[in-house]
Amino acid sequence: MLSCVESDEPFWGTGTRPTSEALTYVPVYATNQDYLNIQKVAAKAIENPSKIFTYNNYLIVNIKNEGFHVIDNSNPKLPKNLFFVEVPGNNDVAVKDGVIYADNYSDIVAFTVEANGDLQILERLENMIQHNSVPPFTNVYFECPDPSKGIVVDWIPGNVDNPKCYR
Repeated sequence: MLSCVESDEPFWGTGTRPTSEALTYVPVYATNQDYLNIQKVAAKAIENPSKIFTYNNYLIVNIKNEGFHVIDNSNPKLPKNLFFVEVPGNNDVAVKDGVIYADNYSDIVAFTVEANGDLQILERLENMIQHNSVPPFTNVYFECPDPSKGIVVDWIPGNVDNPKCYR
């Protein structure tokens, strides 16, 4: 029900909130420049694919947290890995009406692959996805996120003096 409690009084659990350095989780931030950096790079080996879509004569192979591969499948007996699109914070890809949609942390980016193999970014829809700014763990204290530092992209164990957030 509540994902973050900021109070001097314990909300649940036993005992009280730690007042000295305690093992907690610390947010890792990305700035706008970090997550806006979408780029087409050379083809690479396909490791840990999650979803595969057909798109014209192409296969789009999503790799969670990395981006997607574009594969020429005009000859299904001999597909050719053309290039990889690095999309920071990408977890999912979808294809509809000739457009590839990929999440980019809290944004959605629309792409097309031209007949000559060029990649075009059509549009960026900002803040379309509610980005979870709490650790993926429960019953833990954590450093409260500071939106002025950027978007939270990960959580790492760390020590925080007098942590104020709990999940």
